[in-house]
Amino acid sequence: MTVYKDSERGTFYFITRINGKQVKRRGFKTKSEAKRAEAKALLDFEEMNDENPSFEKIAEEYLNWYEKRRKLSSYTKISSIVNIHLIPYFGKKKLNAIRPRHITIYQDSIIDKFAPSHVKKIHTVLSAIFNYAIKQEYTKDNPARTVGNVELEEDKHINFWILDEFKTFIKHVDDFMFYTLFMVLYYSGMRKGELLALTWADIDFDNNLINVDKTAYNRVITKPKTRSSIRQIKMPKHVMRLLSQLKAQSNPKMSYVVFGEFHDHISTTTLDRKYERWVKESKVNKIRLHDFRHSHASYLINKGTIASVIAKRLGHSNVATTLNVYSHLYPSTEEEAVLKMEDDFKPAEIIQLGAN
Repeated sequence: MTVYKDSERGTFYFITRINGKQVKRRGFKTKSEAKRAEAKALLDFEEMNDENPSFEKIAEEYLNWYEKRRKLSSYTKISSIVNIHLIPYFGKKKLNAIRPRHITIYQDSIIDKFAPSHVKKIHTVLSAIFNYAIKQEYTKDNPARTVGNVELEEDKHINFWILDEFKTFIKHVDDFMFYTLFMVLYYSGMRKGELLALTWADIDFDNNLINVDKTAYNRVITKPKTRSSIRQIKMPKHVMRLLSQLKAQSNPKMSYVVFGEFHDHISTTTLDRKYERWVKESKVNKIRLHDFRHSHASYLINKGTIASVIAKRLGHSNVATTLNVYSHLYPSTEEEAVLKMEDDFKPAEIIQLGAN
């Protein structure tokens, strides 16, 4: 605090900066009185500013709150949306000055730039920030909720490899550890993070099971995505034999990771680089590593596996999620369903009009 004595008047005054502007107040009888007045001026400004803070201030406060309560992977995604999309557009605006029309204009500006799912996610995060602000009593309204999320049709097309495509690819994988990794990924439907987090304690060779109860993100091991993600996956014997051979190569401790060295799993950059090379060599259509999960679901559907079993293997919380994602992959059509009804009754079993 900067307090000065006015030698001409025999009083005290303070000079400070508030919101980038110099503020000067005179006529205080004592130095302590001038200090208290300066402190009050700063406090009054802070209280006034808190009543209508900028969107950027609340967004940053929300991210700080979110980081302490959510997984790192979730925070990273949300933080990216806030810093790349929302703060650049709404940052300097006063929170209570943002009205529904501003939200609509913003939606219109991004609808043609991003995929429908991403546009919806941006809006969801924007609405969450306003909900946070309401709980903290910064505002009473959520203009994002008033406007509602965009009503865009999702493209349900997903990429996957049928078994023949996977076989073509796997023939070119000349590293045994990675060969085993891709086989496990294709035949388990695990997420990449779940696979990289596996330790040898998770492999039950007696019962051909893989235990999934954690995931890896940026080399940090955390709890899985959801409670339903904690599961045991039954594996075919030929994949379990590969895992057994991989373990026999180094005779590792049970706490060591399956795909990596000691306690450190292979890096995602190494995995992506090697995967890219083998895809090019095999000349199959490239899919993302996450699409191995879709490939597994497609494989099971093609085998006639019921949706509840697929949901359990993938770690979905309910069958509805599985059907929503993969229903278009099921081959049955309404016409095929009706054809199966045709043989329920033989002609002689049907009552004819006019028959006694």
